Amino acid sequence: MSARLGVDLGATWIRACLSDGKQALWSERTRAIAWRQTPAVLSAMLKKHGSRRLDRLTLGGTRLGGRRERAALTKLLEPLAARVDVVPDYEIAHRAAFGTGPGVVLVASTGSISYARGMDGKSQRAGGLGPLLGDEGSGFWLGKTASRDAALRRELRLPEPLALAHADDPVRATAALAPKILRARSARARRLREDAADHLAALAAEAARGLILPRPVPLALHGGLFNDAGLRKAVLRRLGRVVLVPPRASAERAAAGL
Repeated sequence: MSARLGVDLGATWIRACLSDGKQALWSERTRAIAWRQTPAVLSAMLKKHGSRRLDRLTLGGTRLGGRRERAALTKLLEPLAARVDVVPDYEIAHRAAFGTGPGVVLVASTGSISYARGMDGKSQRAGGLGPLLGDEGSGFWLGKTASRDAALRRELRLPEPLALAHADDPVRATAALAPKILRARSARARRLREDAADHLAALAAEAARGLILPRPVPLALHGGLFNDAGLRKAVLRRLGRVVLVPPRASAERAAAGL
């Protein structure tokens, strides 16, 4: 029996699923940790469930940095599995929606990014530059923008920017304000939501540009911000002729080959 562990290393949670390639054997989640701590956390999970050394481990991660960090994490995970693949989280989200087929995934969570694969297998991404240089339309962007707007900050009783800057995890603390901002019904809050939708729709359009895609374009929305119906509708309104594709599986189950 093949033992495949799929891992979704997010900004808030780390989710894991062990499968035999046909069905899930167990799933578990715990609070997100620094990526260098991931091997110890996964090792403890495997020990808890009595799992042997894995045939394959596939991890999709956010806040991992670039190729150097992914290569370093791959090396740290090698004692756990015969084969280790560490890829960006948006690739796992795309796989969860489209398998190996064409489509566009738009991710809006703590950060924001879009990733598209064409009918000929060519792929490209847009965004995903992190809180310092990008992540427009994301939870962090919403929290940062609202907290710096004195009128909106007073209206929603948001923390002062300096308090967010001094939080244990400023990015997470700032992004955590997004649901409250999206729920607000004032004209100022609605305008900020519309601005976020502009940014997110632009990311999806940029990722799809120049690729050979079916018409209408298959689109998957991934990330906690899309739990807000108003934001979801605003993004879809801007993108026009798309067909919304629900995920076939969660990110960790897709990484586990399900």
